[in-house]
Amino acid sequence: MTAIHQTLSNMASIYSLIMAAWGLFNFLRRRPPDGNYNGAVAIAVILYVMEGIVGIILVLMGLSPARGIHFLYGVTIMITIPGIFAFTRGRNSSRESMLYGLGFLFIWGLIERAATTATQAQ
Repeated sequence: MTAIHQTLSNMASIYSLIMAAWGLFNFLRRRPPDGNYNGAVAIAVILYVMEGIVGIILVLMGLSPARGIHFLYGVTIMITIPGIFAFTRGRNSSRESMLYGLGFLFIWGLIERAATTATQAQ
């Protein structure tokens, strides 16, 4: 189960970087998120939820991360994209492309930091 959690973490990290680049590229082109991008955003959220579910299963199995702040990173990852959607009230302009791009970049950083706190005790 730990291997699945690590694999999902790697997938989420790479996917978040791709989504950040795509969103920022759309912003530079002054394009709003289109249907393809919005669908990819939904896939990202599903990926984050799957990662969280596997993490909860690991905790229920008695496996905990090295540092408790790992849980805070996970919760923040889960609420970032819905938070952006709520903040923008579902509007669709080039500004939203920038916000989603920066949000995914933020999530990428959180995923990298969460991976560090899961394995290293300090």
